[in-house]
Amino acid sequence: MLALALRAGLLLCDVPTPALLLDHSTAATTCGLSPEELDAAINEADAERLTDLLYIHASVTSGRDASAGAVGMTTLPQRAAPTEPVRLATLDTTLAQVGGDGAYLGLGLNNHMTGGYYWGRSSGIGAAMPAPGVDLAGDVAGEGALRLVRVENSNDGKRSEWCEFLSLDDQVQIVPASATAALAAFDTIVGVTRDGHRGIPRGAEPNIEAAWVNNGERWERVDWSAAFEVEPDAAPKGCADFLESWKK
Repeated sequence: MLALALRAGLLLCDVPTPALLLDHSTAATTCGLSPEELDAAINEADAERLTDLLYIHASVTSGRDASAGAVGMTTLPQRAAPTEPVRLATLDTTLAQVGGDGAYLGLGLNNHMTGGYYWGRSSGIGAAMPAPGVDLAGDVAGEGALRLVRVENSNDGKRSEWCEFLSLDDQVQIVPASATAALAAFDTIVGVTRDGHRGIPRGAEPNIEAAWVNNGERWERVDWSAAFEVEPDAAPKGCADFLESWKK
């Protein structure tokens, strides 16, 4: 069981994959959920209160396919468009585990650095924003390995460019199709401390300070799991608030 491998202070990059993550810091500081409210939301699979807080943590088992370089670099107008999307990475999770249609690749919780390229993931609720131009692909039954494919060049210069550099053992986070689907697919939830919260420097690798285990009837915090209180100035917010802040 994953819970046996976890401990307080473990880095997110050391958490075995695939795993179900909960952004414990954002729940307390941005969404304003008390420990009691968060525990209740988990046990009730409350989609509204858990929106943008749950992630499927996955590792890359293989990177871009052999044709990706040629297709990605060409700018010749006479070059025929590829008949299939370019595979950017294959992951150690399945379409069934992320809840099927409606799941997407998020900008993510931990930083990415590979092949000389570095991308510091978005802060707060922005970690759940979709990586533009990248889709998920898996077999119809949902049991085969999940793939990340490039469906278009976003030309955003940052928010999805890191996907072009993913290689073996890099980590990504998938935003599941629904809270119910995510909670049904795993028996352990890993609580992530991040983003300047509880002494974690901004940009640093997140820590693990909480976890919940499903005992067959309900989700319960493990003994070492910290209960983060709502900060005094916290107010309920969501992705819409994050996007609005970009306009200021």
